[in-house]
Amino acid sequence: MNSRLGSIIGWTCAILVAAFNLFAAVMKFVPQAPDSPGAAMMKQLGLTIGMEHVLGVLELVIVVLFLIPRTSTVGFVLMVGYMGGALATNLTHGLSNADALPIYVTLLLLTISAIVRNPELTARLRQRAS
Repeated sequence: MNSRLGSIIGWTCAILVAAFNLFAAVMKFVPQAPDSPGAAMMKQLGLTIGMEHVLGVLELVIVVLFLIPRTSTVGFVLMVGYMGGALATNLTHGLSNADALPIYVTLLLLTISAIVRNPELTARLRQRAS
């Protein structure tokens, strides 16, 4: 793959992932009415009041680590863990696969971005055990 094309694809996927997660993090700080759909979703997922702020800060830190090229590998690993936990929480609390579709798309874009932006990850995966 052309280096310039790979860079464009990698950064496009990274920016889309970051935009999705920044939106989700900011929405965790927006106050919600007790009868709103967001409050009902949080109740269904078992989140306690105040927990969303902690998750929002965590998500912001992970996005920053993911976007900085020097720390993008650590950010990738943390983001996979965070998104995997979000997916597991959604699926174990009665939400359907269709409800979790944004998480699936984010994980796909995250993987594409990591493969292109962090070649050391794929090099380690291809390395044979001695």
